[in-house]
Amino acid sequence: MLFTSLSFVAFLAVVVSVYWQLPRRAQNHLLLAASYFFYGFVHPWFCILIAFSTLLDWAAALAMARFPGFKRTLLIASLVANLGLLGAFKYFDFFVSSFQAALSGLGFAVSLPLLGVTLPVGISFYTFQSLSYTIDVYRGHLQPRRSLSDFALFVALFPQLVAGPIERARNLLPQIERERTIDFPRIESAVCLLAWGFFKKLVVADTIAIFVNRLFAMPHLCGLLLFTAGFAFMMQIFADFSAYTDIARGSARLLGFELMKNFQMPFSAPNPVEFWKKWHISLSSWIRDYVFVSLPGSRKSRRRLALNQLITFFLFGLWHGAGWNFILWGLYNGLATVIYSLFFRPWTRRVRNPFPAGLLYAGGVVIWTLALYVGALFFRQQNLLTLLGYFSRNPFLHKPEEIVLGLGILSTVLAFTLPMLLQPVVMRLWPESRLLRMVLAWICAAAVIFVGREGGVEFVYFAF
Repeated sequence: MLFTSLSFVAFLAVVVSVYWQLPRRAQNHLLLAASYFFYGFVHPWFCILIAFSTLLDWAAALAMARFPGFKRTLLIASLVANLGLLGAFKYFDFFVSSFQAALSGLGFAVSLPLLGVTLPVGISFYTFQSLSYTIDVYRGHLQPRRSLSDFALFVALFPQLVAGPIERARNLLPQIERERTIDFPRIESAVCLLAWGFFKKLVVADTIAIFVNRLFAMPHLCGLLLFTAGFAFMMQIFADFSAYTDIARGSARLLGFELMKNFQMPFSAPNPVEFWKKWHISLSSWIRDYVFVSLPGSRKSRRRLALNQLITFFLFGLWHGAGWNFILWGLYNGLATVIYSLFFRPWTRRVRNPFPAGLLYAGGVVIWTLALYVGALFFRQQNLLTLLGYFSRNPFLHKPEEIVLGLGILSTVLAFTLPMLLQPVVMRLWPESRLLRMVLAWICAAAVIFVGREGGVEFVYFAF
């Protein structure tokens, strides 16, 4: 069920209307049933997988408290089962096909069996969310919950189930367990988030997607058109994914829940370290807290720190998809982070004068933003030969019509993205202005009605 479909709007309206007529326990049961209906709307068998992960991690956490001597074994069982399911559905065919291609390259003609199953939508998101609970219980940061229904709702809460944000149990479970209230300011802010999310998806992201698809379909993409394609795709992803987060947060707020922010003006970051604190915050912080800090030796040597950063970004790229382009994208960002951490960060920290520090910051924003556009090519293009062709052509050879086309598309994409990029700045200048928020919401609603793409297309991150 797409957020941008009329069926979801009707579904949300019915759930919210009934929800606030019930006491807390009944509210939780209604939300749990609604969440499973939402998730299994197209493929009911998806519900079996999420129910299995839920039961496994709920039981494992309780067993850790009852049998503390087996905590490590129970955690390993949770990790193996959850990551095993994720690996089977998301990565099995990819690794088998890659192994088969490698054997074929060596002269061994073999035919290996593939699963060929549909990837369950959102499995990467709810797997990490559920695992954060068992890991926190294992580390002693959280007490296991006895209520299976409360924990099941934590894993499956429908606003953020399919594409995040990946919530921590320490934030969401207490909200599930306590009484929730609603008032006009909360409704107003929720409606503003929903309007802004629908605008970014239906007006900005889906319109830019038309240009992106046509640019990447061109046989010899290079130079200005290649830069335009990278820029347009980066803006499409940002608009698309942040739109999902806004709609998720707005929907959850109507139900009395507060979900974490997933983006904090990421294109104001002057370097990769700051960027990953502002972009897809729920995942990047999850990887940091549950993967990076678990790798040994980061504080012992700069070489080991660099290796751990590369390992982390390799896994970060692999999480995004079963393809070599995603692995290369992860390593590209990991290498950028290593280079900055080892060579540039120690130098920039020594600059104390505000004027050169400001110039360094501005220069860093420009350089890193350009680097992001290059990285977007890795993320978008799954054919490695085509990807290699992007970087092997002369970037300065242009036909006049290509220059005109590139500038035209670039200016059009900029016109669509500027309101999206400037909105956080405007709201920071006047954070308490309810009138401004409502005016922006009405403008967004009007734009969706008159300019938006009818029905919308599937969110980009549904593929992950």
